[in-house]
Amino acid sequence: MPDRVFPILEWLPGYRRADLTGDLVAGITGAAILIPQSMAYATIAGLPPVVGLYASVVPLLVYAVLGRSAPLGVGPLASISILSALAVGSLAHGDSARFIALSATLAVLVGGIHILVGVLRLGFVLRLVSEPVVTGFLAAIGVLLIVTQLGVMTGVQVPTAGRVDTIVVRWIQALGHSTASLSTLALALASVALLLFARRWRRFPAPLVLVIFSTAVSGALMLSHHGIATVGPVPKGLPAPKVPPFHGADVLALLPTAFAITLISVLESVSVARRYADEHGYRISTDQEIVALGAANVSAGFFQGFVVTGAISRTSILDESGARTPLTGVVSAAVVVPVLAFAAGLFRNLPLAVLSAIVITAVLPFLDVGEARRLWRVKRSDFWTMMLAFVGSLVFGILEGVLLAAATSIVLIVTRVARSPLPELGRQSGTDAFVERHRHPDAVTFPGAVILRVNTPLYFTNAESLENRLRALVATHPEIDTVVLDASGVDHLDATADHALRRVATDYAARRVAFYLVNLDEESRQVLDASGFTDLVGPDHYFATDADAVAHLTSR
Repeated sequence: MPDRVFPILEWLPGYRRADLTGDLVAGITGAAILIPQSMAYATIAGLPPVVGLYASVVPLLVYAVLGRSAPLGVGPLASISILSALAVGSLAHGDSARFIALSATLAVLVGGIHILVGVLRLGFVLRLVSEPVVTGFLAAIGVLLIVTQLGVMTGVQVPTAGRVDTIVVRWIQALGHSTASLSTLALALASVALLLFARRWRRFPAPLVLVIFSTAVSGALMLSHHGIATVGPVPKGLPAPKVPPFHGADVLALLPTAFAITLISVLESVSVARRYADEHGYRISTDQEIVALGAANVSAGFFQGFVVTGAISRTSILDESGARTPLTGVVSAAVVVPVLAFAAGLFRNLPLAVLSAIVITAVLPFLDVGEARRLWRVKRSDFWTMMLAFVGSLVFGILEGVLLAAATSIVLIVTRVARSPLPELGRQSGTDAFVERHRHPDAVTFPGAVILRVNTPLYFTNAESLENRLRALVATHPEIDTVVLDASGVDHLDATADHALRRVATDYAARRVAFYLVNLDEESRQVLDASGFTDLVGPDHYFATDADAVAHLTSR
């Protein structure tokens, strides 16, 4: 039991020296990526860059104790940072100290929801959102993040709270009242080009090299005196534990965003953690991973940080770098500590345009045109679902887009279950098996009989639809005297479905139509026995196998 709550008790006692090299290399590589990204993502969240470093120490250590994924790159994430900025910005009203405090409060709320979901084993609920919906939502996040960087890239002050169209209008208005900095724009575009060019060497820490080089050049040439904005003073030292404020009104206002962030965090982090666990042959618990991420967020909030999660891009690089155990995160945190303690002040000359370039190159993969083309080719309905999430998030707002995405996925699930296909079957030549006639036109049918297959569980969501279709079948085809329902796809049958089947059986009896069920599992049979359905149709109206049904139909 203790090793389930604290997975470190499972992997640390059996740690192999052979894994140490991979963990060290991956941890150092991860820190090289995390340091510039966490600073950049902090600016997205409306926070000083050093807050990103605060969120890159204790949360990584906490996850290493409670989490099991070896390469999961825990830390700030662009998509979540913008949600944090939007939620906190509406409450902080320009007060920077309050902004930082509320960002920490939001991290604790997110962590608390994570832990609650994990302890109650509700992780499956968050997986109801489909991949096309997530693709569309992330594309909208990408567009919004790029738009928020327009002011930084051109050297003008632009409020970044609001929808995409609002920010663009503000930026255009700002350009009309002030002069854009061409040198800032040139630096930003050159940085983007260099980062994109360096992507062919995935393990090369291009963002960190760019940050160090640009900081040195900026300090030497005093670029801040030539119209290029820099980070400015950065406090040195490790973050001290501090309880964030928990005022009732603020907590209630932040809760919807906390739920939305939890949704995104679980969708991205747990899916990637499971993928690499399967690939490397070890097991993880979905609910325990959610708890671990929750505890990491709580620690981020209490150590002056902001929301963290597992990032797909960092995780893939850590895996390629040789990560073998969660010790990788400990190594990354150990590298960030001396940077905070001794070198944070060196970032004061770092141009903000460089951080902007890091943000843009990090979110470009969100605009997954290849996936959109694949959905258009494979299944058009999924493509339009993706577009609904994309356009809805841009038009109504990102938080509203999360809710729209979740609602869309749930509606799609219910709709597909409620309107599940009910294919007609026939006997495959030379066998006693039933096959779908639209796939096998030569399948044998029986005069006066129709054989149908139910391919989904029978719930309250689809019971009425099934009832209506079965009734309409015999009402419009009076020559039918026998209906056989193949229940091989039914692994659950609730009371509402039982009522529907009893009404169908009663209607069929009045029309002198025989009603049979084939391949019904024992649990569903028990429901029908208890309800009186069996007494209504007779116990001989169940067939255990296709062969039994074929024998009956051919002997009529």
